[in-house]
Amino acid sequence: MSVSDIEIQYFTINILRKKTVGKPLRQEKDLKLTMQINNIYMINDYLFLDINFLNSSNLGYDIGNLKFSVEDKKIYKATNNQSVIVDPVYQLYNQKSFKKNYRNIYVFKKFTYPNSKVLKIRLFEEHLSGRTLEMTIKYSDILNADTF
Repeated sequence: MSVSDIEIQYFTINILRKKTVGKPLRQEKDLKLTMQINNIYMINDYLFLDINFLNSSNLGYDIGNLKFSVEDKKIYKATNNQSVIVDPVYQLYNQKSFKKNYRNIYVFKKFTYPNSKVLKIRLFEEHLSGRTLEMTIKYSDILNADTF
C-alpha cells in the first residue's frame, strides 16, 4: 500500500507533536553539540527518524549539510570500504541554522542493510568550522522501530 505526500506530512506532524519521553535511542555529544535519535517509526514502506539537535554553546550553528549513509561497521587498513548515500524522500523542516534546539523528522523509503554495516548520520557546519557530529545507528534499532 502506497503512502501519499500529504499522508507523510500528516504522520511527521503527528510524530513531532508527541512528547519525547525518557531516554533517547541514541545520543552523541561533541563540542557542546548533541545529536539525539528520539525514536524510529515504520509506516508501510517508510522509515521515519525523529532527530533532535541541541547546541549548548552561545554560538549559533549554521547547518552546512546533513548526510545519511550506509557504511561498513569496521574498516580494515588494506580493504576497500563502500559507502552508500541514502537521501530522505521528505523532511518536515528545511532549516539552515539554529541557536539552541532543532528537532526534525526525516523520512526514507524502506531500505535494508546487513549486520556488518551501520547507518551513519553526519552533521556538518558551514564555513571552515570543525564542529561536526557523527552518529551510528545499528540495524537492530531499525528492526525494533515503532509503528504509528
